[in-house]
Amino acid sequence: MPELPEATTISSQLSPIIKGLTLNNIVIRKNNIIKNKHLLANLIGMKCSEVSNYGKMVYFRFSSYWVVFHLALTGYLVVDPPQDLYKYSVAEFLLDNNIVVFGAKRMFEKMIVYDSYPFDKYGPDFRTIKPVEFIKILSKSNRNIKIALMDQKTIAGIGNIYACEALFKAGISPTRNTRNITAQEYHKLYNSLVEIINFAIQKRGSTISDYIDAFGNKGEYQYYHKIYGKKICPNCSSKVKTIKIQERLTYFCPVCQK
Repeated sequence: MPELPEATTISSQLSPIIKGLTLNNIVIRKNNIIKNKHLLANLIGMKCSEVSNYGKMVYFRFSSYWVVFHLALTGYLVVDPPQDLYKYSVAEFLLDNNIVVFGAKRMFEKMIVYDSYPFDKYGPDFRTIKPVEFIKILSKSNRNIKIALMDQKTIAGIGNIYACEALFKAGISPTRNTRNITAQEYHKLYNSLVEIINFAIQKRGSTISDYIDAFGNKGEYQYYHKIYGKKICPNCSSKVKTIKIQERLTYFCPVCQK
């Protein structure tokens, strides 16, 4: 958390505000979750050429430099935040008359500075792949479908919440092997992910605990969850089952999902 909808929300809110602005200064408050911080001095005086996200990761681009944020459990990027959000500030970016604060409450987050393209080790961003490629990538994986969906080296952007929601909508058990899922089921899963992620972006993501958008507001998609965090299946009224998959609590209906 955040996943693709939350990272997309944050980057799309920040982009029209700070893209094209000059980075006047960076104030570092906490060093231990910043990697390659020696490169930051090179960014001063540069214009921000791009603000976007790759899967779950938000990034600022300055010419050939990339500042990548892994927001993990409690991280946030907020523009001109209220004073209380400075309490957890890790770094503050001063761009002309705007300040963007990267904060982290529990310090599981990361900020990494690169001087070359940083996303080669990840799978394609989910938004860039077509159904045929989606099926090809997952079907050759030979493992639990939920694990494959959440593996950022396979496909970038899908995490626990949206994997649970999409598998439920597609009627696929999270414990199914990727090689035992039919092409028709994969198409249904792909379409479910597209629909759920797009709607979640419209609702500015899901706030389960700490997530806030670039203006400090909570998301609203949590009010539309069908299975994640639920006790009763909305389709058949059966008791929702929970299991741990890679230490993540997985919600599914044993009746509706086969």
